[in-house]
Amino acid sequence: MTGRILIVDDNRDNLYLLENLLKAHGFDVISVKNGKDALEKARLNPPDLIISDILMPVMDGYALCTECKSNDTLKSIPFVFYTATYTEPKDEAFALSLGAERFLLKPQEPSALMKIIKEILEETREAKQAATKPLGEEMEFFRQHNEILFKKIEKKMQDLETTNRQLQQ
Repeated sequence: MTGRILIVDDNRDNLYLLENLLKAHGFDVISVKNGKDALEKARLNPPDLIISDILMPVMDGYALCTECKSNDTLKSIPFVFYTATYTEPKDEAFALSLGAERFLLKPQEPSALMKIIKEILEETREAKQAATKPLGEEMEFFRQHNEILFKKIEKKMQDLETTNRQLQQ
């Protein structure tokens, strides 16, 4: 599985470790140090996933998540909080209420973190496929509906022509 992942953390070591882990698993990685830069990068080239710390300068992770989830282009991108500072249940509840898909505490075992990332990307892919399936079913419904209406109108036109001819005789 591949994809483009935007990671946001003001700690250089955290960025380095996460970036190398993701690249080793075939992901294209964009790394930034604050929410403001992340928002700019995401708007220019929307990623498949955003992984963000919370406590950062300029724009924190909570504000970044709020901005992403209120933007039509970015709102469907899964957002994961990955934090060592905000560890209370109320912090997690708040993060999830903003629209984040996951709230993870640092550090995570690399294999566990990769499993979660792959699950999120797979869930997103499946959701996109499910969203397009009803569209195909809708198209078939409208095609059949139009065909029935067209035949009905044709029949009415024939009836009108017949009635018109009878009246002219």
